Amino acid sequence: MARIVVVHGAFNELWGPNELKARWLPALRDGLWHHDVELADDDVEVCFYGDLFRRAPGTEADRRLEQSRAGIADALSGLTGGDAIAALGQAASDAAFDRTVDMVTIMATDPDLRAKIRARIEPLIDDGTCALVAHSLGTVLAYMALANHPQWSVHTFVTLGSPLASPMLGDLLDPPLVDGRGRWPGAVQRWINVRAVGDKAAAVSLIGRFGDRVEEVLVDNGHRAHAPEPYLNSAATGAALAAALT
Repeated sequence: MARIVVVHGAFNELWGPNELKARWLPALRDGLWHHDVELADDDVEVCFYGDLFRRAPGTEADRRLEQSRAGIADALSGLTGGDAIAALGQAASDAAFDRTVDMVTIMATDPDLRAKIRARIEPLIDDGTCALVAHSLGTVLAYMALANHPQWSVHTFVTLGSPLASPMLGDLLDPPLVDGRGRWPGAVQRWINVRAVGDKAAAVSLIGRFGDRVEEVLVDNGHRAHAPEPYLNSAATGAALAAALT
């Protein structure tokens, strides 16, 4: 099994696990290049769940989704300032908004979605997995998987562009918050949260919600503030993974 498991974020429903690995393995290697550590193909596995958010036109499930979509679109449009929507897609475009509405609607109308996503993560983790790396929405899913599996021996948790401290997500976490604080993710020994300048999705520090054991690092991803590749190829991410691998 893989030594590093990567969990993708939102808006990857039109990709697949092999395509994402082909894009992200070079970025991971570039991050480790800063620290003279090499990575084999078999060392990395991508946890893919994007297909669960891909619409299936003409089906009964899609009909039910369309019935719920209008109300959720209205609710999202009414969010103050619109920053939450812009952060998810890092673009204030109609296309990004439509994809966000689809994603939120599926999350709200599929009662089995959380179990389906967890079923994608769990088979990829074994005693040889030393690091779990997650981006954006994937950090929420990865956090909940780790927190609910304290028997896992994953040493290092790396979160990239994480919205885990967003007030919007507080009620969705499992295990739930207690007095506004989140549980430490299982048996993890190190949690490194990498945040980019200008990344609205990661604007709030995780330390206030999860404690000062979280190690936070600020990076500059340029105009691609929330994109996964600049996060993965940064020296900060590479340092966290190099320590976990060695």
